[in-house]
Amino acid sequence: MKNPIIFGHRGASGYCVENTISSFRKAVEMNANIETDIRLTRDNVLVCFHDPGFKIKNQWYKISNITFEELRKIKFGDQRQIPHLKEVFEYFNHDCYNNLLYSFDIGSIDAGIGIIKLANEENLLPNIIITETQIKNLKKLRKYNKSVKLVHTVPHNIPKIEDNDIDFELLRDLSIKTLNIKANRYMNENFHFIIKKDFKCFIWGVNTRIRMKKILRMRENGQMVDAVYTDYPDKLNRMSSKI
Repeated sequence: MKNPIIFGHRGASGYCVENTISSFRKAVEMNANIETDIRLTRDNVLVCFHDPGFKIKNQWYKISNITFEELRKIKFGDQRQIPHLKEVFEYFNHDCYNNLLYSFDIGSIDAGIGIIKLANEENLLPNIIITETQIKNLKKLRKYNKSVKLVHTVPHNIPKIEDNDIDFELLRDLSIKTLNIKANRYMNENFHFIIKKDFKCFIWGVNTRIRMKKILRMRENGQMVDAVYTDYPDKLNRMSSKI
């Protein structure tokens, strides 16, 4: 039985400034894969940034309203330099990273399509996963590309899956075989429910040792959680090797 795939959430964000090359590098050094958020600038550059906008010195900036060059000139309090996705792909374009996986949380359907286009150009489509909460966006992405791996992230306002109307048949029709759930009080029940539906289960927001240990020990019909997203990939890797 394989241990879960480990993704460094926004890189190794428990140790570095999130969604930066240094954070991604630290995650890879900790034997983890890379999770990041992707948004589009005004000039259609795919950038690694979580929020739609940000505030600096009482001035608000929206990613989609500024160019990448303008974004790079902005000085952040944490000294971050926001990378574009092609830069990330090029940084890890070495033989030793051939098996590196990327998980992308998209800010828009256009960002998702842009990721697929770029991944195809870089011969990395088998290495990427796109996660999304909105089924309508997953439909559009599947229509655009038949082979990219898509994962449905269960919305935050659904704490317990069994009590809600998730259309598992539609997900099957879209060749989506995985649900991504938040680590919460119902994660054990949600995991068992997902596996019984013959889907795979990813869990995000796994940052405490108690939750790490609990998740690594969960089983249903001999199956484990397939992937875990954490700010502390080194801690999860150490614990995974002991269980």
